[in-house]
Amino acid sequence: MAQQDRPGQIVLINGTSGSGKSTTAELFQQRAEDYWLLYGIDHFLAGSQPARFGHHGPRAAEGIYAHPADPADPEGPLRWSLGENGKRAFAALHEWIAGASRVGCNIVFDHLLLTDPPVLADCIRRLEGLPVLLVTLKPPFDVLERRIAERQMDKKIPTDILGEDAARKIVDRLTRLRPWFYETVYANDISDLEIDTSVYGPEEVCALIEARLAEGPGTAFDRLREKYPRAG
Repeated sequence: MAQQDRPGQIVLINGTSGSGKSTTAELFQQRAEDYWLLYGIDHFLAGSQPARFGHHGPRAAEGIYAHPADPADPEGPLRWSLGENGKRAFAALHEWIAGASRVGCNIVFDHLLLTDPPVLADCIRRLEGLPVLLVTLKPPFDVLERRIAERQMDKKIPTDILGEDAARKIVDRLTRLRPWFYETVYANDISDLEIDTSVYGPEEVCALIEARLAEGPGTAFDRLREKYPRAG
């Protein structure tokens, strides 16, 4: 297929679990009159990545794995690190987003743009030269905690791989990961639009994104490439 002359618009909606990023991405697509693809980090982690290599799986160290943020406190907060498969998977994910734009498709994607491991740095490199609007959804931490506590786990859990007590372990692991997620996802203070979703509801958030798109191209990724220059 020939490459389109004009790349599609990319909207990246960044935020931790409970920030409203998935709801916003889905509603944004529903509201749009033109053609938008929809994908996101939850689709990727739950559908694209093999469960045994995910951070709840037995081979997580080769993919995406959770481990104590402080080795001296094994029962304390956790953080993510990436094995070689995890690094390649995120690289492939960002190339998928770039590929959609290069063939002329608009795409809205909800993401966890971690600064460490350098998911954000990989993303800005692979989307270079493409139109990206970076939106950060950042409610206060206590609001996130309340939203997560009110959620029910409704995803099918592969107990044949993760074990019969997988649900309990997953809830415990995610609870211990949450402070680190908040810190590393929001360590980046550069975006085209930052919205407190404890103040604005989903419809209002989408309206703000649409208004910002109407103003012209995003500049956050260009500024981030200056902050995180390509090594070598």
